Amino acid sequence: MSIGPRASRKKRRPGLIWPILFLSLISVGVAIALPSFLYVEKPPASRPDLIFRGEKQGFPVVIERGEAYVPFRFVKEKIDPNAFWDETGTVVVTTKDKVVKLKTDSLTAHVNQNPVDLKVPVVLENGEPYIPSSVLETLYPLSASYYPDEGVFIARPRDEVSLVGISDSEVVVRVSPSILARRTGVAPLGTEFHIHTVEGGWLRVDTNEGLVGWVSARDIARTEKRAPSYSPPKDYTPKPLGSRKIALVWEQVERRNPDTSKIGDMPGLNVISPTWFRLGEKPGEVENYADFRYVSWAHERGYQVWALFSNSFELERTRAVLRDSDLRDKVISQILMYARLYSLDGINIDFENVYQDDAPYLTQFVRELTPLLHEAGLTVSIDVTVKSLSPTWSMCYERSRLAEVVDYVMLMAYDEFYAGSPVAGPTASLPWTEWTVQKTLEEVPAEKLVLGVPFYTRLWTEVKDGSRVKVSQTAYGMTSSEAWVRSQGIEASIDPDTGLRYAEKTTGNQTHKIWLEDATSIAKRMEIAQTYGLAGIAAWRRGFETPDIWDVISGYVER
Repeated sequence: MSIGPRASRKKRRPGLIWPILFLSLISVGVAIALPSFLYVEKPPASRPDLIFRGEKQGFPVVIERGEAYVPFRFVKEKIDPNAFWDETGTVVVTTKDKVVKLKTDSLTAHVNQNPVDLKVPVVLENGEPYIPSSVLETLYPLSASYYPDEGVFIARPRDEVSLVGISDSEVVVRVSPSILARRTGVAPLGTEFHIHTVEGGWLRVDTNEGLVGWVSARDIARTEKRAPSYSPPKDYTPKPLGSRKIALVWEQVERRNPDTSKIGDMPGLNVISPTWFRLGEKPGEVENYADFRYVSWAHERGYQVWALFSNSFELERTRAVLRDSDLRDKVISQILMYARLYSLDGINIDFENVYQDDAPYLTQFVRELTPLLHEAGLTVSIDVTVKSLSPTWSMCYERSRLAEVVDYVMLMAYDEFYAGSPVAGPTASLPWTEWTVQKTLEEVPAEKLVLGVPFYTRLWTEVKDGSRVKVSQTAYGMTSSEAWVRSQGIEASIDPDTGLRYAEKTTGNQTHKIWLEDATSIAKRMEIAQTYGLAGIAAWRRGFETPDIWDVISGYVER
């Protein structure tokens, strides 16, 4: 495509012809256009125009909490005719007829050999599905940018040769190829114009600053062709924690993600692990509850995101996947794709309640998953329970073999007295916690072991019924447990056997007992982790703690 040289401009002496003509036209009632002073009205910030190949499309864009969502119809009609919308509420992009570019050729081949349906969360607007713009850049050779000040969302192909024009002075951008057309804005000196159409002496353009419209070819000093920029994404490498210890907190997500605007400061925290992925009822299906906005919020605050992937604590569901090589491959493919989609920093594997004789298959699954996650630049961790004789809750882990493969092993050192316990007791007494660390270190090296700590406790109720005592419990966070103690008009004091503050109250045939978690107990758990040279701590869960806990954790991390 050739554009002629820029025409020279000579200064002219001002004269009276234009003012006289202007006044004459006004006096006789002739309407005239004043393009130099009229600008195009911008669309509402919540409904920016969608610009593709330099042209405004008939597809509205929805902005929700800073994230741009594009209509599925746009993807279907302009990008991928094989895209499919399931009325149950899922956008499905199949890999059967296309190559999904992941991290490396080996990962791409793995996905192609084991096609999977990718489920992407959507927003419904008047019954029409909208998908996050992040998906466009992840799955397709596109660049996508939202410009709130200009009221536009621009998508450009990255798999085509592009023509770029550069100015050496200010350039007026207009709504149509005419000097009489209204302005959309003025581009400063040195602006790069992405040229999409040439019409006469005019160019249809958009800019990296969000200006869209037409400019005169005379205003372009030079042009250059640029090769396609599309290539397989570079390996995603999470930001290293450096020499700092791990300070992770799990974020419990059932169906809906939390409102991040209501989450306070968490000094010392460097990793957050939302419970986003789990095995579904259909063999090989991975349920997805991830949220792009949550990842953006976390990264903006310097937190890495190690999304949790669980087996839904279902014995048979887990066995079906672990003992089938094809289903293992299918699950791994989905986890890899989600990790790329959401720019995750790691995956935390949380398989609990597994048949004991499935232990070797669980290890094999982790051995197959971990190298591929590593190839994708992701940190891999696995949660294990405290060592016990329980076949499905403890003996299902080959701890030493798992530790050889993963980066970190998270020891869930809590539930010493679990929810269904027939006897009341603390969530995790301090002597018991230290013992669990010692036993686990027999199989897991200290530099890979992360100590799980509880932000919760249980209020136990014992009811005497003749010679029998019935025991029940309710889980409490730190704030609610302290509130209960105050409401009963009692005081808590240190229990020498457990190292925790303890309180009880008896009324009639009922006795209430509670072992409290607070800044002091958490500090003592940090001391255990420090004494044994562990890699860090992980807390269940965010929202159960009091604000002062983060000061304790911050002090531990910075030691």
